Amino acid sequence: MSQDYFDAVIGHETVKARLRRLIAEERLPHAMIFAGPEGLGKALMARAVAETLSGRPLLADFTHLSCDADTPFIEDGGTVFYLDVIGTMLRVDQFRQLQEKLMLRASGSRVCIINHVETMNKEFANRMLKTLEEPPESVHFILVTSQPDLLLPTIVSRCAIISFEPVGDEEMLDGLVRQYGGTAESYRQAVLWGGGNVARVLALKEGKGLEALQQALSFLQVMARHACPYAKWHSISAGWTDQESQEVFRWIQMLLRDMAVMRSGVPAGRLRLGQYAHEVSELLPAWPDSCIFSLQHVLDEAGEAILRHVNVRLVWDAVCIRFIRAKGGI
Repeated sequence: MSQDYFDAVIGHETVKARLRRLIAEERLPHAMIFAGPEGLGKALMARAVAETLSGRPLLADFTHLSCDADTPFIEDGGTVFYLDVIGTMLRVDQFRQLQEKLMLRASGSRVCIINHVETMNKEFANRMLKTLEEPPESVHFILVTSQPDLLLPTIVSRCAIISFEPVGDEEMLDGLVRQYGGTAESYRQAVLWGGGNVARVLALKEGKGLEALQQALSFLQVMARHACPYAKWHSISAGWTDQESQEVFRWIQMLLRDMAVMRSGVPAGRLRLGQYAHEVSELLPAWPDSCIFSLQHVLDEAGEAILRHVNVRLVWDAVCIRFIRAKGGI
């Protein structure tokens, strides 16, 4: 391998080493599931697998690829096929047309990357299952998902599962400097706030995403001080999307962690959100440590509920009630 295409992926060095070894030993499974939270680089890793097998760059402008009714999948030289949702889900006709392509004989390995595979319906899943049971020669399927528990057990059982975890801070810094240049120090604040999520760190580096931090701080302030916190927050958060709410939940959790750390006597400079030390200290009287840790669990449950498509307004209702109860209300 004269060029290491895996270098384009930030972090996940253990996963890279495993995939390199499987490719070098010609033992790459015919079907794999790349599973882990959104924003970790799973689809980019899938592209790196395809590029390594073909020995050339593939799918230019990868982060902006999209499928629609006229383009059910994206193909690059008959070597890699990329499927993504049309609207909100994968469509069975996308896989039907992919099957027709795969029936044609071809030399060398071919890779089918199916992104957001958890959105497929039963008909799509049944078609794919039959293909996985009798895969075309030299074809590798990489199913990319942030919700592997939504996949049919029969599909999961026919795939090797490769799990992606948040990237460690130092590994993240090394990858960012290698990929984008500059110094580690120039990325450190974004990495500190990014929680190991590559996409989020890059957005923070560009100054994006901080509005969710302000909204998280506002939530805690409203819950702690407002005379009618439930009604007030209901009016503030009306119209927020699932993704926007998830981001606010994440920042609330980070603020709660800083509250617990500050109460333990750690200097403000050691907080993740040190710039907000004053605001955090003002919130301390509202919730004791025991509540802070239980509320972290509440937010975990809220995030899980949204992933399972529970109405986001109902999720916010539950979160507000639990926070108000924790500080002695309701």
